[in-house]
Amino acid sequence: MRNYYLLLFVVLFSNCKKDETINPYDDPNLDPPTEDSVNYFTDPTAFSALHNNIFSPTCANSGCHDGTFEPDFRTVESAYNTLIYHPIIKNNAANTYQYRVIPGDADMSILYQRLIIDIDSISGIMPLSAENSWNDNKEQYIQNIKDWINGGAKDIFGNSPIQANLLPQMKGMLAFITGQSTILPRDGFRGSIFVPSTANSLDVWFSVTDDQLVANQLTYNKIKYSNSLFNFEQKPEYSLEVKPSPILENGYYGSQMVEYYHKYVLDVSNYNQGDIVFIKIYVQDNVNSVTEIPTNGSEYQIVKYFTLEFI
Repeated sequence: MRNYYLLLFVVLFSNCKKDETINPYDDPNLDPPTEDSVNYFTDPTAFSALHNNIFSPTCANSGCHDGTFEPDFRTVESAYNTLIYHPIIKNNAANTYQYRVIPGDADMSILYQRLIIDIDSISGIMPLSAENSWNDNKEQYIQNIKDWINGGAKDIFGNSPIQANLLPQMKGMLAFITGQSTILPRDGFRGSIFVPSTANSLDVWFSVTDDQLVANQLTYNKIKYSNSLFNFEQKPEYSLEVKPSPILENGYYGSQMVEYYHKYVLDVSNYNQGDIVFIKIYVQDNVNSVTEIPTNGSEYQIVKYFTLEFI
């Protein structure tokens, strides 16, 4: 028995000995640096630097390019995706420009032009409101943006962009009482179109653009309308009339004339005061499937813009 307790003591003692194995996390080489000596924006013409130095502090201000309208400069990803080969909203009188950024061609990129000229003599030179950082470095910042575009407008990983075929984009909707030449007013700038309840027929026009095709080259060209937003699937489709030449009127963004190629004559003789009619159109380009405008996921203001309200 004595030998048994002696053996047990030896075993327990040996198990209590400190483990001599080295913990790799005790390696001082793994400690975090005491100083931040890494500069992630050493190349001022790289897109990450442009976003950090210019777009985020200068353009993503409240009520400006903070997601309120495009380009969206809130994040480096949203900034890049809403610039490269993205169709423009505002143009000059000659409709010179097509995209916000055309890789390799700053002179044809509206982003660069908006920094050096007032393209329509109304909108002003961007940025409209600037901090000291922009004012102190304006010429260099503009040159950095120009160099980035002319260098191929590469993303934050150094990849060259590939031109995508974008979905057709809505530019405007307007309505006339058939046989009249006065555009029906809206509830505010982008609200519902007010239609007199005495009207019998409306000429409703739509402006749509595509990055590859002229609007009258789009196919499918259908319209649906309903008293409810939630039963469009059950509503019949009717054909839009596509004109060889457009009418020119103000569009959704209001600061420029846009082309209206698509027309539909809508019978409104059965609607009464207080009725509301929601409208959707369907067009297709040469690559993508049929595009619904507006979709159920569109912003409320766009859905409202595609609405008739009988008064």
